[in-house]
Amino acid sequence: MLKELDLKRSKMIKVVFCGYRSWAKEIIEKISVNENIICVDKVYSLEEYNSRVCSWGEDIDFILFLGWSWIIPKEITEKHLCLGIHPSDLPNYRGGSPIQHQIINGVLNSKVTLMTLSSTKLDGGEIWMKENLNLIGNNMDQVFDNIIKSSIKLLTKFIENYQSITPSAPDLQKGSYFKRRKPEESKILLKDFNTMKLEEIYNFIRALTDPYPNAYIEDENGNRMYFNEVVYVEKNKS
Repeated sequence: MLKELDLKRSKMIKVVFCGYRSWAKEIIEKISVNENIICVDKVYSLEEYNSRVCSWGEDIDFILFLGWSWIIPKEITEKHLCLGIHPSDLPNYRGGSPIQHQIINGVLNSKVTLMTLSSTKLDGGEIWMKENLNLIGNNMDQVFDNIIKSSIKLLTKFIENYQSITPSAPDLQKGSYFKRRKPEESKILLKDFNTMKLEEIYNFIRALTDPYPNAYIEDENGNRMYFNEVVYVEKNKS
């Protein structure tokens, strides 16, 4: 019996989890107890990462980064297999603010993509697996719930099939890249209410609910009105 347990444990995947956003932490807490992995460490801040990265042995299978905003040093990506989840159908919507850019552009059905992280190619590493992601929701909390569910589904499949999956290189010539949005880009001009469709305004506002810089309108005196909740009701669905 002990030999069987030792054999099973030797085949288990050794993983370090890194994430600091609330939705990332929820994914980590649920995946880290998977019976097919050994959770070597869970890191929830950059300070924890910097103080503990040197203590991880070379025998870990991979480091999984979720909602991680910092560049991973080359010495780490060359020493360990570093994986991350990007909330888009890569190579589309590489770069910053992928969720907001997709919603603002009217994308409702997307993917969460598990990819290899590189210190040189931003969101351009090999793709391991994808899972469907629905971007509906009146606010980002509802969208994050969708990301959590899709990511857990993706990672569960990945862990179960880890030994047999071969990653593939994305065609970056066919993809798209966006820069991280700035707070001043959350401004809605009064003329936009005449030129944009109502659903477009709805998507713009809901993509910028907390924790992101909220959409706002501004009068000639610099007074601002911010939007942190919005509901869109189609006539035939009311």
